Amino acid sequence: MSRQIAIAMFLLAMVAGLILTVPGSGTADDSTFDLSAIRSIAVQSGGRLKPMDTLAREIVRLVTGKERFQGEDPVFTVLRWAAEPEKTNEEAVVEVRNLALKKELGLAPDRRWYSFHELVGSTGFQAMQERIRARSEAGAKLDPADQDASTMLSRLGALDELLGGHSLTIVPNPAGMKEPWACIADVETGKAAVDTEQSKVLAEAYRSMLGAMRAGDVRTFNRTASSLSAELRRAGPYPSQELLAQEIHYNRFHPFRAAWLVYLVAILIFLVPVKQSYQLGVVATWIGFALHGYGFYLRTLIGGRAPVTNMYESVVWAAFGAILFALVLGLRRKSAVLLIVANAAAVVALILADNLPAVLDPSIKPLAPVLRNNFWLTTHVITIMLGYAAFMLALGLGHVVLWKKLVGSEKPTRELDLVLYRTLQVGVLFLAAGTILGGVWANYSWGRFWGWDPKEVWALIALLLYLALLHGRYCGWVRSFEMAAGAVLGFLGVLMAWYGVNFVLGAGLHSYGFGNGGVGYVAAFAVAEMAFVGLAAWKHYGRGRSKAE
Repeated sequence: MSRQIAIAMFLLAMVAGLILTVPGSGTADDSTFDLSAIRSIAVQSGGRLKPMDTLAREIVRLVTGKERFQGEDPVFTVLRWAAEPEKTNEEAVVEVRNLALKKELGLAPDRRWYSFHELVGSTGFQAMQERIRARSEAGAKLDPADQDASTMLSRLGALDELLGGHSLTIVPNPAGMKEPWACIADVETGKAAVDTEQSKVLAEAYRSMLGAMRAGDVRTFNRTASSLSAELRRAGPYPSQELLAQEIHYNRFHPFRAAWLVYLVAILIFLVPVKQSYQLGVVATWIGFALHGYGFYLRTLIGGRAPVTNMYESVVWAAFGAILFALVLGLRRKSAVLLIVANAAAVVALILADNLPAVLDPSIKPLAPVLRNNFWLTTHVITIMLGYAAFMLALGLGHVVLWKKLVGSEKPTRELDLVLYRTLQVGVLFLAAGTILGGVWANYSWGRFWGWDPKEVWALIALLLYLALLHGRYCGWVRSFEMAAGAVLGFLGVLMAWYGVNFVLGAGLHSYGFGNGGVGYVAAFAVAEMAFVGLAAWKHYGRGRSKAE
C-alpha cells in the first residue's frame, strides 16, 4: 500500500472514530451527577413534547448564544440555574453583541455576556424596552439594532421564566398528552390536574433534587432525580421512552456535523495525488451522504413531518441536494472537481447551520396551521430547494471556471463547462417545478394560484435569470466565461428569494419563515461575488483585447 493511500485510509478511520465516539448519557457514582434520568424526562414546550435534553439545549442556546456554555452539559446548566436563581441573576450569561445596543444601555463594550440584573438595571433599559414594545404592537418593522434589542429581551424573558420555575412544564395531564402540562410551581399552588397526594410527592422530589444540586450532594441528587422521573411517568399519559431516546440520540450524535466532517475528509482524499484517490474520495462522499440522510431521517421521526420547513432545514437540505446531484452526475462523468466542489459547498452550508443558531435556529417546531397536513407544501418546498441546491453546486463550479480564467490557465474547461451547463439545467427544472407546485399549494391554502407575494416574485426572478442564461447558451450568445459568471451572479437572485425575502424584506404571506440576523454577512458575500466576477471579467476581456491587438 502506497503512503498516499495509507494517509487517505487514516483520514477515513480518524473521522469514523470521531463519529463513533458519541458522549454517553452519564453513569451514577459518588462523584458524578447522573443526568440520564432528568435528560429523558418529557417536557411540553413549543407546541410539542420533547425530552429535557432538547429543552435544556434550546434554553442555553437562546440565553447564551451557545449550546454548551462554559463547556457544561446543557441539562446541568439549566438545573444549576434553576437551583440557584439568586446567584444566576448575578452571573454573566445573557449574550449581547450589538455595540449600539451596549452603548444605549451603558454597558462595557468589550464584553459578550452580561448578568440579568446588570441588563435590567442598566440606564437605558426601560426606555429601550418601551420602544421595542411600542414598535412591535404597532406592527412596525424593526431595524437591525432593534431586532438585536428584541432578541436580548427574549433572552431575558427565557431566563426569568426558568428562574421563576415556569419553563419546565414536566407534569403530565391525566386527560391526555395533548392537553396542557404543568410545571412544579403549578403543582405546588394546586393549578395542576394531578391529585393532592401525587402533587406532594412530585413537588418534594423536585425540590429535593434541586436542593441536592445546590448543595453538591451527588448521591442525593442521583436518587431524587430517578425518583422524580419515575413519579412523572406515573402521573399521566407519557410519550414512549423510545421516541424520547431517539431525540436525545439526535441531539448528542450531531449527524449533520458528522456529515460535514466526512465531506471535509473526502475533499482532502480527492487532493491526494494517487490513482486510487478518486475511488476513496467517492466512498468518503457516500459515507457523508449516508450520515446526512440519517440526520434527516431522525428529524422526520422526531418532528413527524418532512424536515424542510424552516431556514435551518432548507440550508441543510440544499447541502444534501448538492451532494446528490454531484453523485448522480458523477455516474457518467468521473470528475474529481465536481465532487470536490459539491463537498465544499456542503461543508460551508453545514458549518453555517452548525454555528449560527441565532440566525439558523435548529429547533424542531410544529408547523403553522396553514402548513399542516399539506401534501403540496411538502412537494413544493422539497422540489424548490433541490433547485436551489443545483444552483449552489453551479455556483461552486462557476467559481472554478472563473478562477481558471482569472489565473490564465491554458487548460481547456470544456468538460467542466458541460457539467456546469447540465447542473444549471437541473436547477431550472426543479425551480420551475417547485414554483408551479407553490402555486398549487397557494391555491389550496389561500384560494389563489399567484398573488405577486415577495417570495413568489423573487422565485420567478431567479428562474428568469437562469432561463435567460440557458437560452443564451442555446443560441450561442453565451460562452464558457459568460455562463460561469452567470452561474455566480444568478445565485444572488436565489439568495434574495431564499434569504432576503424572509430576513431582509420580512413581508408577505410567507411570514412563518421570517427571521433576522446575518444580513451583514450575506451583503458582504454578495459584494465579494460581484467583485470577483468583475475582476475575472476585466482580466478575461482585457486578455482578449490584448490578443486582438
